[in-house]
Amino acid sequence: MLADGFITLLSLGSEYYFKYEIDAQTGFQIYWITIPEGLDKERYSKQTISEFLAESSVAQILKPGETIDKSLYQGSLILPGLPASPFDAFYNIELTYDSDSFTLGVQSTDSFGFSPEGSTHFKDLNLSFTQQLNSETATVSGTVTAVFSGQDIVLEAGVSDGSELIFNYNPNNPQEIPIQPWGNLELTTFTVQPGPNPLQPQVLYWFGEKSGEWVYDCSLRNSEDAPAIDLRIQTEPETVEWGLGSIAVKDGLIESENATLEAANLSSASKLIKAFQETNEITIATWIKPSQTGQKYPAIVLTLSEDPENPYVTLAQGDSEWLKGYGNRWSGDWYHQDEYSVLLRTNTNDRNRYWQILTTSPDTVTTEELTYVVYTFSQNNLGDESDNAKVYLNGTLDNSKWINSDDQERHFWRNRHQQSNRSRNRNQRGNRWENRDDEDSPWKNRDDQEDSPWKDRGDKELKPWTNHPAVKLALANDVLFLDRRGNSPRNQDFPWEGELYEVAIYDSALTPEAIYQRYYPTIEILGNLTLTNMPSPLDQPLTAELTLEGMPDVEHYSESKLNLKVDTSEIREVTPEFDFTKIALEWQSEPGTSPSWYFKWGQVDSTLWKTSIPFTAVQGDAPGKLALNSPELDLQIGLGQINTLEGLSLFLKPDSTGEIWQMSSITSVSELVLPQLRDYRPFDWTVDFKLLFARHDQQRSQFDPLGIEDGKVVLKGNWLGENLVLHGWWRNEQFVLEGQRNLSLPFEVTLGPIFEPGTSQKIIDQVAIASVMNATVILELTELGFLAKVSGTFDWTDQAGTVNTFTVPEFTLVRPPLTPNHILEAILERLNSQVDVIFAEQFRHQADYYFTVVEEKPVIYLGNGNDPATITQTTTLPQLFNTAADSNNISSTTGIFTLTENADQSCTLTITPPESSDNWLDQLKTDYDNFIAQLDTNSNLISGTLTLVKTRIAERMPLLVEEILYYYYGLDTVNGSVDLQAGMRLRVDYQNYQLVHPAQSTANSGFVGSGTSYYTLNSYRDSTNLMINFDGFLSQIQPYVTTDIATVGAGSSLDTFKVGYQKPYLRLVYPSLAAPSAGSLDPGQAATIMGAATVTELDKNTNVASFYFRGRATVIPEITVVLQEQPVFVPVGTTLRQLMEERVTIPSVSLGESLLNSTGKPRLSRLLHEGVSNEPSYRFIYLDEDSPVLDLPLVKGDRIVL
Repeated sequence: MLADGFITLLSLGSEYYFKYEIDAQTGFQIYWITIPEGLDKERYSKQTISEFLAESSVAQILKPGETIDKSLYQGSLILPGLPASPFDAFYNIELTYDSDSFTLGVQSTDSFGFSPEGSTHFKDLNLSFTQQLNSETATVSGTVTAVFSGQDIVLEAGVSDGSELIFNYNPNNPQEIPIQPWGNLELTTFTVQPGPNPLQPQVLYWFGEKSGEWVYDCSLRNSEDAPAIDLRIQTEPETVEWGLGSIAVKDGLIESENATLEAANLSSASKLIKAFQETNEITIATWIKPSQTGQKYPAIVLTLSEDPENPYVTLAQGDSEWLKGYGNRWSGDWYHQDEYSVLLRTNTNDRNRYWQILTTSPDTVTTEELTYVVYTFSQNNLGDESDNAKVYLNGTLDNSKWINSDDQERHFWRNRHQQSNRSRNRNQRGNRWENRDDEDSPWKNRDDQEDSPWKDRGDKELKPWTNHPAVKLALANDVLFLDRRGNSPRNQDFPWEGELYEVAIYDSALTPEAIYQRYYPTIEILGNLTLTNMPSPLDQPLTAELTLEGMPDVEHYSESKLNLKVDTSEIREVTPEFDFTKIALEWQSEPGTSPSWYFKWGQVDSTLWKTSIPFTAVQGDAPGKLALNSPELDLQIGLGQINTLEGLSLFLKPDSTGEIWQMSSITSVSELVLPQLRDYRPFDWTVDFKLLFARHDQQRSQFDPLGIEDGKVVLKGNWLGENLVLHGWWRNEQFVLEGQRNLSLPFEVTLGPIFEPGTSQKIIDQVAIASVMNATVILELTELGFLAKVSGTFDWTDQAGTVNTFTVPEFTLVRPPLTPNHILEAILERLNSQVDVIFAEQFRHQADYYFTVVEEKPVIYLGNGNDPATITQTTTLPQLFNTAADSNNISSTTGIFTLTENADQSCTLTITPPESSDNWLDQLKTDYDNFIAQLDTNSNLISGTLTLVKTRIAERMPLLVEEILYYYYGLDTVNGSVDLQAGMRLRVDYQNYQLVHPAQSTANSGFVGSGTSYYTLNSYRDSTNLMINFDGFLSQIQPYVTTDIATVGAGSSLDTFKVGYQKPYLRLVYPSLAAPSAGSLDPGQAATIMGAATVTELDKNTNVASFYFRGRATVIPEITVVLQEQPVFVPVGTTLRQLMEERVTIPSVSLGESLLNSTGKPRLSRLLHEGVSNEPSYRFIYLDEDSPVLDLPLVKGDRIVL
């Protein structure tokens, strides 16, 4: 049922009084409480809403499509689960009716439904129940606002799966409840639970008549032999005053009256008497408001009795003094308190002084607002230890007691040997009280006992409790009030003064839950609790339930506390291998608008390394923090098959930030062998591992082997004189303890010679190292024993002054070292055996080649990596001049290049690049050309030595990558020329002219390939000059050749020895327009080799000797590079990319994108010459990711290791 209440149509008189019920499945059901004259209906007949609205009398007021005047009707609304307390019902209802639907709505802005201590209440109720007239079902819509902890939470009305009214929080509008000082509860559920389906009372009075002299029974439990119990106002009209769903009484009497029953010699309250005799249970539930406190004698609120001497049951208000003779614990001359009392008679032998009386606590009567007074009794729980009579005030238990009766007389108002069918059937099924009237039974008739105080009490004066016409149900006074009025003293009257809002009497004992929920809402509050001051996983949302104070279905019913509980079995990781498997926590708080919560109790179950560990949660050392303690010295934690930690206590608490767990432990065990010894052999330091535990910080006689470090549970102790921590984990069903020790071990060692790995290229002869080895030992302990991976790093300053960190590759130890130096010894052995590999990657010379970017162009320069590209370079050259002279000291225009002749006729060349500017590379080139021209035209210069000077400069000055070949080989791409040097090889691809007979119309005459020849350029000294020719052997014999190679061309290298054609400087020049392959050859269109005594003459084409190779020949100068330790000839201009393409596949990428990773990152070295003897040595070219290394032109002698 969704709701019920009454409706009174006022303009039609009090006879139009209806009860309604709203059900989700059956809609509105209307019951006629009264039947007006002339209306052919049975009382309590039920109608659907459509039938009801079709009644002609009803239609006079409820007209479709019109606004219904609220003065024409009154009504009430009772919502199961959402009480209107401190009122019995909502009265501000509004009816709306149109041709399609009927709606009953209620609005209330007042606060209502307060929890017992006021932590929660409701306001802003706006609810509508609607039924379409062509449908049997009803719907509900609307909202109500719950106020909890000072926060408004809007709840939406709906229908539960059980077709009950329910109010739910919408999680799409998230809200949080602060749980100070612990964190926040993010709501997931805030539901006003539907109350249990209310039982139909035997009698029910809502006082909705508004006028008249009758109070009608609104209960639907009526039958022909047990009709409704209507009450009649027996006193003058001025003794009562009707209200909206209430009646005020003063010196009045409202009493049951039924002429038909009384004529049949039965009580007008016969329905109640029969019901109580059948069930042996009773509940009286009243909503009342006394007009004053201190009503005496007593003031009867409700009674079912024959006369004051023979009451069945009575609810009264008054001072307790009148109960002095009836065993009331609060009675006494000095102790007069205002309270409610219930008198219940249980058998036919009791006098008034032996009524079973139950009173409320002192001073529980209030005139400020309504009081919900409920009394329950159940004779059927005889023998239980709990009390069977209880009185509730405003939904909560106020007092209770045990009410006795004779063993044969456990039922209401029945002769001694009467027994109901229900009781008889129960005995046939084996009632536990079936044989209780034996000699030893505590329920044996007390009157039969020799020492019974009830033995001689004068039973003959008692009247039997029977269904007699004199027995009446009365409100606000005693049933004989009218008979005694004016005929007895005033202090023998029992009038009650106050307002009656609802009276219900049940033939069963209502449960505490049902009583509670009529006054207080039952609220389910669930959410995700986040503990903001706790580490993971307790900082993660925990499903929690919040219970309001005074809830009858919880353990703390008698406590006025708020309760917050967490109970989850979700596995949550604390650290790897350490999980919380069950978390049960509970907080309490005093009710209030801003409650502060204190921790009450907690249990956290966990597993560590597959061992179950229970923790007790306690308040931590700071607000909002918890600590977890294991059983004291009672834990055994298995380390797989390695060993077992015994006699442990574990403690967990958050650090000061609340973000990290701190673990400590206590044990009397001081050390542990890992793994444990087997076969009863003694401990052996050379093969066994022992961990010594550290002493506990506070308890120095105990040890602390466990902790949490770096987010892992660790076994901690001492090994090799230093702290060691081992973290445990399972690997393929094998338990592993793993730890790391870092040691700093000073050492001195001499290594070398050191070679480029896999080659015969020596990097350095010897290195003397005095450093500190930073050793890393990653050890692993399993049931199989000890295993350690060892590596080391050390710093060493190379020739360039750069501090390099070298790494000794990892290797394995299978025996535990006895001292740290045993570890150092093993590392040095590995260093010596792999010194080439270790040093090759990071070794640097005092100067190597590096790349930089100038004006968005790559530049290669010689330095130590930290130097700028413009660093000054100095080199010593051998003798360059035939005659010493001051004129031999040459400086370029701006002084970038300076050559100084030394006393021994050696020379010193200094290159001082300009400071970086926008055009400093252009200035550098200009000065270079000027310097070379001055040196070339110096008459004292030994012919041929200019090439050496140019090479020294190219090796040392910063060069644009695109200009490397210009400085090394004078490559002029505009004029198609390149300088030839000794050591080069010329590849000549010959083409001879082939003449085709004219008859061959499909063939053409022209040049065709006819073979390739290779000519090695050599130098030899002619007196003082260095000359270049095309063959070493022929240069020795100097054959005499007469061929005019200038005009007819050279047929081979022999022809080049014609007198006058061996020169210090040679240059290969390609024509701007090559001769076509078909046709005759013009010598001007052939690749020409020019020779001169100076470079200047070559540049000016004066005093030169030139020739070409006969036929249409292709002439390619080649240089030697070393690839994978093998000399390889490549054409001048070949780049690293082009060379590597012969060995690996180079992907196609965007310009500037590094290809090092895809090509294996080649190792590249370049020759650097120095000194009078022109001693060569290799320098590394450091290839950075962003360097244009693959487009780097190769020069003679470059060494490439892939």
